[in-house]
Amino acid sequence: MGRTAVIYASGFTKNTKKLAEYMARKTDADIFNLKEQTDIDLKDFDTVVIGTGIHAGNPYKPAVDFIEKNRDVLSSKKLKIFVSCMYNGEKGDRQKDALGETFGFPVAAYFNKKAENMNEEGFPAAVDEFIADL
Repeated sequence: MGRTAVIYASGFTKNTKKLAEYMARKTDADIFNLKEQTDIDLKDFDTVVIGTGIHAGNPYKPAVDFIEKNRDVLSSKKLKIFVSCMYNGEKGDRQKDALGETFGFPVAAYFNKKAENMNEEGFPAAVDEFIADL
């Protein structure tokens, strides 16, 4: 696996930040907070992971803006988008699919801190499956 960048926009609860930090730690990735840095040079990264929280059904603006600004370069990378949201099941699936349309790239996964299956560090077990696919 080549170099990986984990890029995220998190809100008040910091759930997306915690997920991004966990992913970066487990994959030895570089990590970037879009609320602090928006000019990220992606040329040295083979894999790009973008995470965002949701507010009122919408992804955070820094994530949307970053994807739009970097659309061409992202299309040449292994891209995985994740969402930290409050829904599970069918409602979460619908929200994930709608966000994929917003981004113009498929959203790979959504994570809820109240998932039924949690790992030993308190994250949804599905996060480890997401990491394994990187």
